[in-house]
Amino acid sequence: MDINLLSIDENTVIVNSLYPELIDVLEGRGFTVVPLRHRHRRLFGGGFHCFTLDTVRRGGPEGYLA
Repeated sequence: MDINLLSIDENTVIVNSLYPELIDVLEGRGFTVVPLRHRHRRLFGGGFHCFTLDTVRRGGPEGYLA
């Protein structure tokens, strides 16, 4: 089972579509699951949360969840 996911908000997550077991568990716990194909995971050595991470920011910290 792949536990690598990206949270969009409190209820929505993006997961690898090749892991229906994970999708079933998350949906069973009330999450809205967006399954996406993630073919090159081993090539890039990370997951959805890794390749969407900000590495350079301008300015100070901002609260995006308020």
